[in-house]
Amino acid sequence: MDEKKLLAVIQANDEKAILDALRTVEETGGIALVKTIIGLLKHPNKLVARQAVISAAGLIKRQLVESWDGIEKNVKDGLANLLKKLNPAVIDHIAKDLYSEKEENRLRTLQVLGLLGQDEKIKQAVTEMLTDTDERLRATAVSILKNMMNARDANLIYRVLHDPDPRVRANGVEALETMGLKAMVPSLASMRKDANNRVRGNVLKALYTLGYKKIEPDIKEMLDHSNRLMRATAGWVLGEVGKEGDPVFINLLGEYGLDRDFLVRQNMIKSLIKINNDTSLKLCKYIFEEEEVIKAKADLEKMLKFRGK
Repeated sequence: MDEKKLLAVIQANDEKAILDALRTVEETGGIALVKTIIGLLKHPNKLVARQAVISAAGLIKRQLVESWDGIEKNVKDGLANLLKKLNPAVIDHIAKDLYSEKEENRLRTLQVLGLLGQDEKIKQAVTEMLTDTDERLRATAVSILKNMMNARDANLIYRVLHDPDPRVRANGVEALETMGLKAMVPSLASMRKDANNRVRGNVLKALYTLGYKKIEPDIKEMLDHSNRLMRATAGWVLGEVGKEGDPVFINLLGEYGLDRDFLVRQNMIKSLIKINNDTSLKLCKYIFEEEEVIKAKADLEKMLKFRGK
């Protein structure tokens, strides 16, 4: 059912037909119909008003669950603006699925609520997910909370640094960096030897951002590691910290760039492209095969577009 047909049903004012239309839209309608449904929240018939809440919430969840991974950041931002204008009753109905027996529903609901940004009620609900038994939910909750929290909430994030799941720890490190909590530098420094490559990479990046600049030995240790994921992550870190202009990081990219592993080389090239100065671009041109540089550049552009940058 499209907007034109839905409006025709509403204007005819047949309440049974409106209820049937709302149920149909909930199952098959597009996200653009949400605004029309919202207009029924103040309908004098309480059954219609209640069904409007249920249908709006159901439509939003269904649309986002089906296509979440393929939605670009600018589209998610637009959805966030729409969600923030919704009646609180719709948001409350969406939030109920945080306690669904189906883990996938809980995960997607958490992601949808994350679009709402600063909201104390949502923040409290998301915080409760930090102790969930599903590591995906814990990791997602941490990632969402980093945009909702302030320095007073640091203890909540500090707890997840000891989580057994590396995704949760890695997201916790990102959260502390985003919050700019320099007081956490000693705690982060103790994680420089974490067994997981992503955690270790995030720790080194966060330390550098928060003012701890002596990370070169730790990066070199990762670059010399037998695990290709450790080396690839080290390549990524060099691009993140190298953008600040310290030549030592470009030198490391030149020294270790010609790794035997394709993934590692791709991360090295991407980092040189991100640094984007004369030296880094010359290294790209003269050290690597042209085809590898072209692929790395295309992948980097695709990723930045997806993230809305």
